[in-house]
Amino acid sequence: MTQSTTPSTTPPASPTAGSAREWARQVTPTAPATVAGRRTTLGIAAAMIANPLAMTAWFLVEPSVLPREDAALFLDSVASSPSRYLAGTALVMLAGALTIPAAVGVARVLRPRLPRLGALVGVLMFLSGVGLCAQVGFRGFVWSLVEADRVPASSIQSFTAFQEGGFFSVLVAPGLVFGGLATLLTVVALLVTGLLPRWVPAAMVASMVLASGEFPDPVTVLGAGLGVVANVRVVKALLELR
Repeated sequence: MTQSTTPSTTPPASPTAGSAREWARQVTPTAPATVAGRRTTLGIAAAMIANPLAMTAWFLVEPSVLPREDAALFLDSVASSPSRYLAGTALVMLAGALTIPAAVGVARVLRPRLPRLGALVGVLMFLSGVGLCAQVGFRGFVWSLVEADRVPASSIQSFTAFQEGGFFSVLVAPGLVFGGLATLLTVVALLVTGLLPRWVPAAMVASMVLASGEFPDPVTVLGAGLGVVANVRVVKALLELR
């Protein structure tokens, strides 16, 4: 009698953990949360690039001198083109709104190396954005005080009284002061950690000074350009985060 034998089979080798993860990543469809997160990041990146452009457009459109100047001089400059002042107000609102998501982006870039400082920069930028938005009410008040090419004497008295009150500084200062502090802390963080090339913080400082609205329009535009280029490099680092 012939003895039947069952051929032995060797089980296939199980895939390694690394190859299993790679296979799962290839066959698993992208989760909706991942897509939503990517879209959020792209929105933040767009805000980071658009923010300095909105700020510069504000400075270029603005017909008035700084509100800390003599009340009559300031209101006369607004009355020279109330429509431009109103357009500048809309740009202030836009710049403030864009600053808030941009704050999230900068905080994310700094978080892997300096989480606490990154959070502080994010908070300062957020407060700067809120401060800029708060200026819309102040600017609406100023716009209501003037007529085309004419400033009533009562308006000068009203604005002088407003300048001398403590509420003036509370409305005007935070948007720019918090923004300046956030920029300086970001520059320090980038220099200390070496997260980005050194020309990036240098461009940030130059942009903050040149695009401040204190210089002629060509210089302001140059400063804005430097700010956009620096922000593009920060955005690149944001998109590279995993």
